[in-house]
Amino acid sequence: MGVVKSLLPWGDSFLLDRVIENAHKSELDSLIVVLGYEAEAILKKIDFKDAKVIVNPDYGMGHSSSLRVGLEGLPDDTDGAMFLLGDQPFITAKIIDSLIYAFRERPSSLIIPTCQGKRGNPVVVHRSIFNKVKRITGDTGPRVLFHNLKEQIQEVDVSDSGIHLDVDTVEDYHKLSSLLEAGLTF
Repeated sequence: MGVVKSLLPWGDSFLLDRVIENAHKSELDSLIVVLGYEAEAILKKIDFKDAKVIVNPDYGMGHSSSLRVGLEGLPDDTDGAMFLLGDQPFITAKIIDSLIYAFRERPSSLIIPTCQGKRGNPVVVHRSIFNKVKRITGDTGPRVLFHNLKEQIQEVDVSDSGIHLDVDTVEDYHKLSSLLEAGLTF
């Protein structure tokens, strides 16, 4: 995009602030924020509250390197991890909590939110597949595991299209910003 996405204006703060705020409003036990590109600039402007912040020195190796760093920062007794993306400001506490409740009721290897039959983010992974996630390489996430673990996937209908909205381009940013300004929530 030519800019630091995390620091794009979002309401009265920044894009990453909204993601962190939504996470803090949820029932997540703890929050780890993995930073890469322009980490120093982000550290100066974002309110991480009580989140643990880890800087990924290998961020140039793709998203998978941030997954590994995040998993390595988890407490040893962690049963599962949810991968929230810093460019998805419409992932609400309600969505996060729906996935947490599903995990508590039936801990599956992978829990994936859906809306209108289409999968989205964030994805929850069970401790039993952390090593598989750590072996992912390149600019990808847990999605590469879906085919081989299809029998171990639990889909959760969250009835919220926010799971499909992210900021990958300048056009995406303008489109989602206009939704925010119009007061639309998902």
